[in-house]
Amino acid sequence: SHVYNPFFFHGTKTFAYEVWEQLGRRAPDEVLIPTGNGTLLIGAHIGFSELKEAGLIDQMPKLVAVQAENCSPLFEIWSDGLDALPENATSPTKAEGIAIAAPVRWRQIVEIIRSTRGEIVTVTEDEIKSGYDEMAAAGWFIEPTSASAIATARKRPGPTDGIVVVPVTGHGLKASGKS
Repeated sequence: SHVYNPFFFHGTKTFAYEVWEQLGRRAPDEVLIPTGNGTLLIGAHIGFSELKEAGLIDQMPKLVAVQAENCSPLFEIWSDGLDALPENATSPTKAEGIAIAAPVRWRQIVEIIRSTRGEIVTVTEDEIKSGYDEMAAAGWFIEPTSASAIATARKRPGPTDGIVVVPVTGHGLKASGKS
C-alpha cells in the first residue's frame, strides 16, 4: 500500500501548493480532509509546513480529519484519549475511501491534528448521503468519501470570516451505485 512509502507524501503535499496558489498565495484557515490512512492529510501537512518554512504563509491552517461514524478509529483515539487503536468492530460505510479500521500512521495523524490546532470529527451515513445529494444537485458527481467532508462543512461552524477548503477527493464513478 502507498501508505507505507514515505515518498508518496511528496506527491500528496502538492495539494497544499495548489490550494495556496488558487487562494492567491495564501493559506486557508481550515482544511476538512476525508481521512482513513491519512495520506492526503499527511501530505497537506508537509506541503503547508514547507510553505510556512519558506516564509510564504504566516500560519498553518487547522487540519480537520473527517471520518465516517461507522468506521472512526481516529475519532475514538482523539475523543477518548486512547494511546492505541481501538479494537472494536466497524460497520460498513458508503465512504469506502476512509473505511480504514487500523490506520498504520495513526500516531502521525493525531500529532498533525494537535500541531495544527485541528480536530477529528465524524459524520453519519445520512449526513454523507445528504452531502452527496447536495453536490449531485449542483452538478458534481463525487464519491461518498468526498461527500463526508461536504457534510462536515455543512454541520459544523467554521471561522466566520475565514476560508475553509473542502477537497473533492474522488469522482463518483469510483463508487457508482454505492451511494
